[in-house]
Amino acid sequence: MNRLISDNEGSTDPPVDETSPPVASLLPWRSSTSKSESDIEIKLYIVTGYHGKLKIPEGFCRECNLFVRAADAAAEQVDANVHVSVVSWWTHFLSAFRYGGYHPPIIVVDETRLSQGHQIPATEEIVEAIKESVNRWYE
Repeated sequence: MNRLISDNEGSTDPPVDETSPPVASLLPWRSSTSKSESDIEIKLYIVTGYHGKLKIPEGFCRECNLFVRAADAAAEQVDANVHVSVVSWWTHFLSAFRYGGYHPPIIVVDETRLSQGHQIPATEEIVEAIKESVNRWYE
């Protein structure tokens, strides 16, 4: 599993552990090199956590961290190489709209919106979406 937490090399962002809020990528024009090595990409558009030097508290959107945790857990359960990228909805809202995602948090599994808003997906739902995407690759 690959997880993109920041696009800034040598960043002074705080270290990320299991209990800390996610760090969202702010730069919509940068792409990650590890994305091309992955079988499937899970993209999360969130509004809380660290957005550069700004930290938006979890109380603003309690679902954001739940989406990230569910995506990380699902990526660990499958045999495919999954790239989980967490991006800031504030700077990436136009690409979220492209998937029909207008209410953050939004989870997109391999170019297909799985869930948004208060509909927190279960880990099993994300695993099934990953498996369906892998099956589409091999058809």
